[in-house]
Parts: sequence; structure tokens; C-alpha cells
Amino acid sequence: MWHHWVPGNWRGPWPFEIGLFFFLTLTGFLITRVLLHDRTAAEIQGRNWRVRAYLNFQKRRMLRILVPCYVAMLFAILVGASDIREHFLTYFGHWSNFHMAGMKGWPSGTAHFWTLAIQVQFYLLWPFLVFLPSRHLLGWVFLSCVAVAPVSRLVLWHGFPEIYHSEAITLTALDYFGVGALLALAIDRGMAAGDKRLKLAACLAFAGYAALYFLGTVGQAIESLRCIQQTLVSVAFAGLISSTLEGFGGIRGKILNHPAVQHVGRLSFGLYLFHAPVPLLLGHVLPWLWPPYLTGPWQAVRLGVFALTSWGLAYLCWRHLETRTPHANRNVVASSRGR
Repeated sequence: MWHHWVPGNWRGPWPFEIGLFFFLTLTGFLITRVLLHDRTAAEIQGRNWRVRAYLNFQKRRMLRILVPCYVAMLFAILVGASDIREHFLTYFGHWSNFHMAGMKGWPSGTAHFWTLAIQVQFYLLWPFLVFLPSRHLLGWVFLSCVAVAPVSRLVLWHGFPEIYHSEAITLTALDYFGVGALLALAIDRGMAAGDKRLKLAACLAFAGYAALYFLGTVGQAIESLRCIQQTLVSVAFAGLISSTLEGFGGIRGKILNHPAVQHVGRLSFGLYLFHAPVPLLLGHVLPWLWPPYLTGPWQAVRLGVFALTSWGLAYLCWRHLETRTPHANRNVVASSRGR
């Protein structure tokens, strides 16, 4: 939200979009963990377990994700987001990431939908990679996905100059998903949460990522290594996820368990869905939020109004859409038991 809302000179050199990379790695871990559990339970049923397991997974995921997503898309259309109005089938069909990859800029109010398109594609295709191979091949399958991402980046950078946003091509996100999946597989096979070897690997990977990122910001990028920069950060995030499974005590635990933080966590999906088109809505009803009325430090008022409006819409989304879908209450209970 900070990355999408604030003026460019307020962002500084920090990669605020790194939160997205963490989310994709976390998705690879959580969904693969669910699928491995589903596979174990379904294999007991014998023949045709893959079809039943796949359909059950899609029913749970898609009802949870698609209903709020489509409402957010309709909201973007209503408030005047031009790109989704012109290409609504692209958005509603969840291939908007390929559409945006070829745009020189990003569409106003709907730029974030490319990440949701990748998510839906992941939900549709990833179960095949978990259910179809024999169990002893799963590690190699996930490793292959990790390897595909940096190779695809190189190919896109050097062979397809018409692609302006290569990160929006699904193949380039496979290292996030694959590294998260490898962590889920390792834990499924007995690796302890917070494994010290993984912590060391994560620290080294983050140091490598930070060095490559810094060199890129000062114009000294190492082209031969730039393609693995995001792979390194996904390994760093895998170490972070593994450490969180041990739980947090002290001040960190108190912060994470604070009701306000928990509240933001519950509303996080709605906040992500609605935050980008909110400025378009407010542009119609509160035009004084923009220059020449609010400039300099007064732009913080605009950010506050953005945040409050997004919070209101996210709360309505959570209260009336997310918690009313089938399996929602059961998933909340299961998550509580897991914690």
C-alpha cells in the first residue's frame, strides 16, 4: 500500500515490494503443505484419489479467493479504472499478468491484479505437480521449478524486449513457489522448524540478495547474477518462515499477538484487493485530497484517508464475503489449532 500510494520521493531506495515476494514464498509453503496433507489423506481412499483431491482443493480455494476478488474487480470498474473496463475478460479470466507485462506503465487502480492472476494460475496448476509424481520425485520437481525462474528471466530480458515487466510472467515467480514448496516437503519429511542449517543458508542468501540489490541501485548490476537475485531472497524468506514455526516470545510475540495486529491480519486480503482502486473512488468524492490543495507534508492527510477508506472496504469484505464462504469457519478453527 505504501508503494502504491506515496510519492516517489517518499519511498527511498528500499524495495517495499519485497512484501509481495515474501507472500509468494509463503503461498508456496502453505499451499504445498495443504496439498501434501490432502495427498496423504486421499491415498488411503485408493483409486481416482487424485481427481477427488484436486476438486476438493479447488472448491475450498476458489470459493475463498474468487468471490472477494471478483467483487473488487467490479468495484474497480465502478470507480472508473479504465484498463479493466477495456479488458474485463483478461482480468476476470485471470491472465491480466500477461497483459500488463507488455505495458510500458502500470494501469491505474488495477496494477495489483497481476499478482492475483498468478495466484489463481498457481492454485489451478500446482496440485498437478504435487499429486501426479511419485513421492520420491517431488523434491526434484520443486527444484526444477526453482531453476526455471532465473532461466526464464534471462530469456525474457534478452529475447523479448517487448516485455516491459518480466516479473509479471508466471514462470519468473516459480522460484518463490518452488522454494516455499521445498520447505513444506522438508518439514513433511521430518526437518525441524527453525533448522540451523536453513537459518545459515537464509542469512547467506539474504546477504547475497542485499548486495545484488544495492549494486543495482547504484548502476553497477552484475548481469550474470542478477537473474538469481529473487531466488536468493526466496531462500531467505524460507528461513524466516521456518523460524516463525518455532513461535515468538518476548516483545515480538506480544506485538504479533496484539489485537490490532491480529485485526490487520484478518483484513489483509481485503486491504490488498481494494487499496489500489480506492484513490479512484476518492478522486470522485473528495477531489481536494490532491494538489494544489494538499502538498508537501499535508499529503499525509491523503494517505490517512486512503487507509481509513481501504480499512472500511476490507472490513466489509471480511465480514460479508470471506467469513460467509463455505469452509471459512472450519479453516479458522484449523488455523487456530495449528498455532
